[in-house]
Amino acid sequence: MIRTLSFALLVGLAGCGGSLKNTIDDNALNATSMEERQQIQAARDEVSRSEDALRQAKANEQAAEHDADLADNEYKSAKLAKDSAKINKQAAEQGGDVNAKARTARELTAAEKAKTAADAKTDWASKKYKFTKRAREATEAMLDANKAKVELEKARLCQAKGIKPSEKFSALEFEQQSIEKQQKYNEARKEADELQVKVQDLERKYQTAQQDADAAKNAVGQ
Repeated sequence: MIRTLSFALLVGLAGCGGSLKNTIDDNALNATSMEERQQIQAARDEVSRSEDALRQAKANEQAAEHDADLADNEYKSAKLAKDSAKINKQAAEQGGDVNAKARTARELTAAEKAKTAADAKTDWASKKYKFTKRAREATEAMLDANKAKVELEKARLCQAKGIKPSEKFSALEFEQQSIEKQQKYNEARKEADELQVKVQDLERKYQTAQQDADAAKNAVGQ
């Protein structure tokens, strides 16, 4: 019963990680023992962990998309604040209040640095969203690769036990399928890792810009 439920779960989530050309019906392995199916179960456990990872990856992508939208709105607000500070400074320069001139100059500087920080945050958030999207795609590829491993273990067991699940059964086709799915995952993971490095670099740039903006904001009240 546990084995049947596990198989049903895999079928139900088949669309999450792609599709497999070569599959073997579990019924073909009815004559084999639980001990003989240990490698198949181990591969299925990896599928289960991949499904959990995919759910988290999707949540991360949604959160990153939300953060990118917020960052974009913050940038728009910062740009408006800068434009307003610039107008205020120009008005103060036309008057004779020295203190007003100094204050509006500091306010403009703070607004400019806040805009720079908001711009940096937008770049960071946008790249982070792209990273989480690619990471989700990589996790889907991992799930697909692990599903292919399940079918490969079934094929190996069939070959070892002399079972022919279909007329044109060939364990080599399952080997090739597994290799191809693993290669796709490796490529997607490599791209995601490269994006993550860029995200980290943009985060550091944003943090530096934000520190400058905070310092300029504090200077306004001095």
